[in-house]
Amino acid sequence: MLLILDGNNLAWAGFHALRRPMGADTPERKERAALLGLAQAVFGILVRAGEPPDGRPGGQGRLFDGERPRVTGLAVAFDEGRPVRRRSIYPAYQTGREADPSFAENEPHILAAISAFEELAAGLPIEVLRGVNTEADDLIAARALQETGPVRIASTDRDFLQLVDERVSIYSPVKKAVVDAMTFADHAAPRDAEGRAAVFPRERYLDFRAASGDSSDDLPGIPGMGALTAARLLAAAPLDAYFEAPGTAAEVLGRRNAKLEAALASGEARAIAGRNRALMDLRAAARLFPDLGGYRRVGEWRPAVLERWLEEQRAFGIDRAATLAAFERLAEATGTGTDG
Repeated sequence: MLLILDGNNLAWAGFHALRRPMGADTPERKERAALLGLAQAVFGILVRAGEPPDGRPGGQGRLFDGERPRVTGLAVAFDEGRPVRRRSIYPAYQTGREADPSFAENEPHILAAISAFEELAAGLPIEVLRGVNTEADDLIAARALQETGPVRIASTDRDFLQLVDERVSIYSPVKKAVVDAMTFADHAAPRDAEGRAAVFPRERYLDFRAASGDSSDDLPGIPGMGALTAARLLAAAPLDAYFEAPGTAAEVLGRRNAKLEAALASGEARAIAGRNRALMDLRAAARLFPDLGGYRRVGEWRPAVLERWLEEQRAFGIDRAATLAAFERLAEATGTGTDG
């Protein structure tokens, strides 16, 4: 199984998890918190072979009573610069986070930590995927879709759920859950006030996102089309069916929705869905990267580099023995060199 990790996602999550416990109140300490948080996440996911932690004490390695899944490769993808391509489609894309003072203050420390991790990765048997003004999401999608064997993507970004099928699964580090073809509805379907899931076909997930929008990326959805409404409509018919026959929406919902009806009748709904599809469709984005050679840097396994780094960083939250063993297995699987 190929593991592909959303590096920026893990770096920010690790930073927020360690910032307060580490008393990271200076630029140097903030960078170290982000670096250790990112490294702990990457190493832990590798040790667990993309599976959630089991909650027992004892660190990263105590996770399998049976045979450990075999990891055939590990790639970590990072954003670099700004999302130029998507902003050419929609200039407001992801601008909200840049206006957030906390983001602006801490982004330099996150980027410094990512650069430090890239230096470390040169001595590890992993791929780093990164390109100027290129989003990690697109590189992750391209790498996953070019792989022929099983793939597990580690990220909290729900856009990756559109890639789930019998071969591609998602591990959510926050929810500590794996989403695959069998469990997709459990994780993707929104629930009403009584906890009932509004299940819709998995192949319509992209349109579910396009219709309901994504506030984290500053993408509004179709007026009157929240997540629950979108799911109920998509359970009954493809999204385009409502553009062709706007009156169908009220029939499916069993009630009138003035905002939605107006957006469907005016063509606004179709336009918003088309824009959001262009921004969110990771399969289409992956086709822009038929050759990842210019974006990929592959490290060579040098155990001494990792051992020295662990000593220098005093990385007590990392299970050293389990991590070294996991990298040894990965180096063997990938055929990278070892110089001791």
